[in-house]
Amino acid sequence: MATQKETVRLLCKSIVTRLENQKAITFPARLRQIVQDEVFSLVGPYILTEEDLRERTLAKMGAKTEALQDSGFAESDQYRAAKNIVRGTFGDDELNGFFFQKPLKTVANTIAQYLMRSSHIDDVYETDEDLEKQIVEVVRKFDPANLH
Repeated sequence: MATQKETVRLLCKSIVTRLENQKAITFPARLRQIVQDEVFSLVGPYILTEEDLRERTLAKMGAKTEALQDSGFAESDQYRAAKNIVRGTFGDDELNGFFFQKPLKTVANTIAQYLMRSSHIDDVYETDEDLEKQIVEVVRKFDPANLH
């Protein structure tokens, strides 16, 4: 099974593929992997997964385990309490199991700006706004459960 970071990588691949298929962007086929990797490296740090949430929760518990034990929580209650605290730091920007550290529109804008400036992209046939709309649409429709 793919790790959840690989799922974020597949999301980035889906975005690039969709934009290419919709003729919104063109680039040499030999550069496809480079473009996908650059999009992932650009926005990957802003898209966390359940796996990231779990790691942060366990790290937070490490710092607060003693305080939670004093209050008499069971282990699962401790984990749930810590997970809720960590999840609360993500705000409302959760979609399909991804937790966005920046609003989705900002992430889409970051990708659009990259596409406009990248030396790997031959042409962009859409406005920034249309690119952002298409990127947001891909993210909203992306379902990691359908990747098998």
